[in-house]
Amino acid sequence: MFDLIRKTMLTGVGLAVMTKERAEEMAREIAETAKLSSDKGQEFVEEVVGKSEKMRKELEETVQRVVNDTLKRTDLPTRDDLAQLRARVEELERAQAAKS
Repeated sequence: MFDLIRKTMLTGVGLAVMTKERAEEMAREIAETAKLSSDKGQEFVEEVVGKSEKMRKELEETVQRVVNDTLKRTDLPTRDDLAQLRARVEELERAQAAKS
């Protein structure tokens, strides 16, 4: 029974968007409901929190990758592109001022 609850929670509850505190709280409630020993309960809580943090990081990386890919496809300049242009304009202005 506990394994079923654990697998369900780890795969489908949206751990990627759950705060660490909420993941801990939920895991503790499940551990209490499943009447786990203190050690097993703590192990479960740590597993849930670890999975939550890992999934959150993976979600953030995926979102960042999608945003970057979308920006590339739309051909919009990035901050780096604008900074390079700004530096180039300043360089040209200095060169022009030196000629004058």
